[in-house]
Amino acid sequence: MDGSIPSYIPTRKEIVQSAKDLVSSLRERAIETENNRELLPETIRDLKEAGIHKIFTPRRYGGYEMDWGVHVDVSRELGRGCGSTSWVSSVVYCHTWLLARFSPECQEEFWPKHPDAIIATAFAGGGSMIETDKGFILSGEWRFSSGINHSDCAVVAAKIGEDGDSAHSGKTHTFRMAMLLPSEYEIIETWDSEGLKGTGSHNIKVNEQFVPFHRTILTEDAAGTKPPGSVLHEKYIYNVEFAPYFYTLVAGPMLGTAMGALEEYALQTKSRSGQMFKESVVDQIPVQVRVGESAAEIHAAHIIVENMNNFLHEEGYAGRDLPGKTLLTMKRDLAYASKQCVSAVSRLSGMMGVTAQTGRNAVQRHFRDCRTISMHGGLQWDSAMGPNGKIIFGLPTGDPKVDESSSSNKLDRALIN
Repeated sequence: MDGSIPSYIPTRKEIVQSAKDLVSSLRERAIETENNRELLPETIRDLKEAGIHKIFTPRRYGGYEMDWGVHVDVSRELGRGCGSTSWVSSVVYCHTWLLARFSPECQEEFWPKHPDAIIATAFAGGGSMIETDKGFILSGEWRFSSGINHSDCAVVAAKIGEDGDSAHSGKTHTFRMAMLLPSEYEIIETWDSEGLKGTGSHNIKVNEQFVPFHRTILTEDAAGTKPPGSVLHEKYIYNVEFAPYFYTLVAGPMLGTAMGALEEYALQTKSRSGQMFKESVVDQIPVQVRVGESAAEIHAAHIIVENMNNFLHEEGYAGRDLPGKTLLTMKRDLAYASKQCVSAVSRLSGMMGVTAQTGRNAVQRHFRDCRTISMHGGLQWDSAMGPNGKIIFGLPTGDPKVDESSSSNKLDRALIN
């Protein structure tokens, strides 16, 4: 520890207001950000000046370690201006929460040298870790590492050896996560997508890189409650089960892009008239009805996400484990909220006709970003809905944590019954 505990921690309201203050600039930079295929240096500067990169950085190392849900409030506001910035601010900047689960030795080595750290991850693709006396030899290539060009390190996951055996642990495990410094991986600039164009989600490649034991962690240890690194920190967020909290990182960008599409549609449509007869578009009742419908869908998605994050905060603060059925209902509801957002922005984009499909119309951009977000693995419709259908029919889901539990709980009663 280097004694870098911050002298001032912003309130939730203050850091959300800092995000709101950036929306106008982000709108102005949106096209340039897309062309650049990663965030602009001035955007990185503005986000750091606002302290948004420190939301989940431990206070021990100069961060704010704020309550769960702040990241959604912040990234939702940023998404109104630029979906790519919103994605990086939440999905990437919140990875400080992941590194805080690594071993104390790893954290003590890294954080004092990088108090303003941005941490990328890459789990799609794959690689292998061959065990040696003092660590692992890591090789592989991973895709979709958002914000990698701006990051101070990257976390990847790889299979241990050929069969998953690890003599070091004395047990058989499949995957470990490894923290890598920039000199230990190669960035391959591959990112060229329909949406989230400015996230810089390039590939990273590692070739026979040695990684010491203390900079790795078994995925099951990182994902479970009370991971090794949590002993350094008082905040409950570093002790909670990883998956249900992790999936909410996409919620703010999802809501923000939908809100941005609605705002941009209203702004542009107020001055629009019919192409042939010059009639006022806003005076048409079908237009008013459909805009109202999109607003209702976005609002419903917002309520789902807000309730979910309030629940996660309360349960995490109380130190309660989440039952398996609860995890499935949360995944279901987050996917449903995503579907509502996509439906809303699809309608808005379609109502603008060719106008929204030409050039870089802002409604079209928000639509592309929102649809791309909906394709994240944590929002996949069938994998989210199927297990919940099995629960309703009393069928086994294949998840021991769900199937071995015979008791209901308050979230299940509220959302299933």
